[in-house]
Amino acid sequence: MNLSTYSPHEASKLLERFEQSGIAFRARTKKTRYYLKTEIVISVEAARANEAAEIHRELFGDGLPNDDSSFFRERRNV
Repeated sequence: MNLSTYSPHEASKLLERFEQSGIAFRARTKKTRYYLKTEIVISVEAARANEAAEIHRELFGDGLPNDDSSFFRERRNV
């Protein structure tokens, strides 16, 4: 399950917490077209998604993006 895209600094904090909690993850880099920067796309195993979302909230103070909303129809994995 894809969580979101993070800056390298944010991703390192999140991945460290996932390792401490034993949450399996996958991270890949993504270069943006319009800005010369690198982002990290993070995915976790679906069975631990709620735990991962809670860690995200603790670190960043907000919820994960709701990619299932109608705003993001083109990003659905249907």
